[in-house]
Amino acid sequence: MCAHARSIFTLGSLILISAIAGSAWGQYPAPPGTQPSQPFSGEVTVTATGIETEVDEAPTAVTVITRDEIDDAQADGVVDMLRRVPGLAVVGSGDAGKQTSVFTRGTGSNQTLVMLDGVRLNSAFFGGFDWSRLSTTGLRQVEVVRGPYSALWGADAVGGVINLRPQRASGGFNGRFFGEGGSDSWRRLEADLGWGGKSFDIYASGYDRQSDGATENSDFSSRQFLLTAGFSFGQRRSRLGVMAQNVETETGIPFAVPGVPAPNRRQSGESTLIAVPFTWHIGDRWTLEMVGSQIDATFSFADPDDAWVTESSTDTTSTQARLASIHDLGSHAFSWGGEWRSDEVDDASNLGPNLEAERVEITSFFLQDVWNPSDSIRLLLGVRWDDADQWGSETSPRADLGWRLSDTVELRAGYGTAFRPPSIGELYYPLSGNPDLQAETSSSADVGLVSTSRNGASRWALTAFSTDLDNLIEFDFATYRNHNIGSASIRGAELSWTRSLGKRGASFVQATYLDTEDDGGLPLLRRPEWSGSWTIHGNFSRHLSGDLTAVYVGARDDVDPTTFERLRAASHTTGDISLAYSLWNGVEITGRVLNVLDQEYQEVLGYPAPGRRYFFGLRLGVDKASRWRGTP
Repeated sequence: MCAHARSIFTLGSLILISAIAGSAWGQYPAPPGTQPSQPFSGEVTVTATGIETEVDEAPTAVTVITRDEIDDAQADGVVDMLRRVPGLAVVGSGDAGKQTSVFTRGTGSNQTLVMLDGVRLNSAFFGGFDWSRLSTTGLRQVEVVRGPYSALWGADAVGGVINLRPQRASGGFNGRFFGEGGSDSWRRLEADLGWGGKSFDIYASGYDRQSDGATENSDFSSRQFLLTAGFSFGQRRSRLGVMAQNVETETGIPFAVPGVPAPNRRQSGESTLIAVPFTWHIGDRWTLEMVGSQIDATFSFADPDDAWVTESSTDTTSTQARLASIHDLGSHAFSWGGEWRSDEVDDASNLGPNLEAERVEITSFFLQDVWNPSDSIRLLLGVRWDDADQWGSETSPRADLGWRLSDTVELRAGYGTAFRPPSIGELYYPLSGNPDLQAETSSSADVGLVSTSRNGASRWALTAFSTDLDNLIEFDFATYRNHNIGSASIRGAELSWTRSLGKRGASFVQATYLDTEDDGGLPLLRRPEWSGSWTIHGNFSRHLSGDLTAVYVGARDDVDPTTFERLRAASHTTGDISLAYSLWNGVEITGRVLNVLDQEYQEVLGYPAPGRRYFFGLRLGVDKASRWRGTP
């Protein structure tokens, strides 16, 4: 079957299933607790405003991926769910476990800030974040905020912010277990245990993932442990907590360049995070939030067959302290605070001199006001100042307006600036490093409409956005160094539509259009002009439910990895299916098929994506809060 035929078949199948949903799926009652959360009210975000806010009340583009949605999809990695979010493009380098990046609204992969409950995860040395390392285990939701957010969160929040919110225990003992096997000797084990009392809670989760890969030396393994615990006190439940995470990964790299095997090339990494958050409610209208954290990270690369890169390693330590004072003044929610962050190299035996003791410190102060001048208008005004000796200072303002034109329609508009400072590697890496680099900067604006049906069963949102990027850091082959020589413009629009099918399930559609241009008049690499996805969740019977997802990625420019010639990468459409059958309360057997039509495609030229893969698993839930479909 040719590529176009497969794409048409996939999309046609989705249309057909959606059309018959009203008649076929309506024959069965839904199991308790299986209703998908979107677009229903009650979803909460803290990322969009810095304070707990219902998604419907946030005056900006935000998507919340819930635990229920993750379980329905049987998603192994967070990145699998991000493919369904408007404005995001996911780029993976071939097989499972290989380097994976996310582009937000056309901005670079290192221009999206990634956090774990407000603690930065972006690499201190490289600047970006490798999404192949991160599982969905232990997460209660993922918040994706699109647009410039340096005014609140500081560096790297040019395209947006992705904040991962961990689980917290409540209501006594709860536990979950999931085991799965599949193609290419895939093994996946996950476990969650928690206990929540009146004043103390603890929740621990862990996973182990392994695969032999589809080709020689394409194996990978990944392990994670995540712990949250806290002590609550006072009438308003102030809380002193602790959060700890350890992630270990190892993977083979099968090719030095496409077509040239590298049977002994290996890559590994480990990071350990410790954070101590403290929330203190003082009286009825004042909240003080503090968090201190440290991340120790190690990245290693080895290939005994390559004389240039026989072995290299990088060890870094990132330390962060943040204070926010939040004041409830009735129609105003005023907050102010400061932040201090230090990124330091402990060891970097890459090429040439060791970068030990190279260090970047950033000091920041911010102000923000969320103002409701009337029942129909919400205005967010914020500004932040960041300063570092290495690259100077940046001031980042932001303004957002949410205006309810009627009971069902809201107008949203926003403007802001953001920045990405040079990473330690860009500043000091042997040969290519440049200590005179300045921060990349951006200015962005967006305007959109959000409409929700009167019964809350459907919701659509359309947003147009524009971003101008300046001072981009690029490698200059003439001088063989990094320089601030780049600029780019991005224009685009994103559309999302969610429809509840009642007890039968829900349908979610999203599409993104991008028009990008660098300072030479060429499209930005790996940004598709058109992309989108369609997910249908269905409750087929009292025991059986499932997800069907199609993802379309349009044609985009890329670079041939051997000749460095700019080429046009072909579009592709993939389809995934997941099914879950409830045996009895808290016990499910699961199955999923990825790339159902066995499409041949490449998200990065020279690195073929996996073909059709099959997985089968068993899930157990032992708690009152478990939403796994039970009760036959």
